[in-house]
Amino acid sequence: MNISVTKTSKKMLFAVLLTYSSHVFANYSCNGLVTYLGLDGGGDVVVSLENSRDHDKICNINNQGGYLTVPAACKAIYATLLAAKLSARAITIYYNEDGYRCSTHPAWAASNGMYFVEGPI
Repeated sequence: MNISVTKTSKKMLFAVLLTYSSHVFANYSCNGLVTYLGLDGGGDVVVSLENSRDHDKICNINNQGGYLTVPAACKAIYATLLAAKLSARAITIYYNEDGYRCSTHPAWAASNGMYFVEGPI
């Protein structure tokens, strides 16, 4: 079998790989001790880690709204964060949001891309 690779097919392959790699690198994680944990009046879980910007809203215990996490999972996440805070052990929160990192997410803004919590470590 003879397969010929043209300049056009190379460009298409490069474009596909670039698109895939930019999606993969949109994911990021923040880790550290929980320095703040709270619930606002609407049920948003608000958390701050020692190595990130202050006060990110990561999910809602009452309704999913624009978050990735459903309310039942959000309640478990809140319990996990509370256990980490009370035991002074680090956790890692994983996000899939374009354009942000732990140090650049706006304070008190909803993190609609939070999808996983690991810990306490």
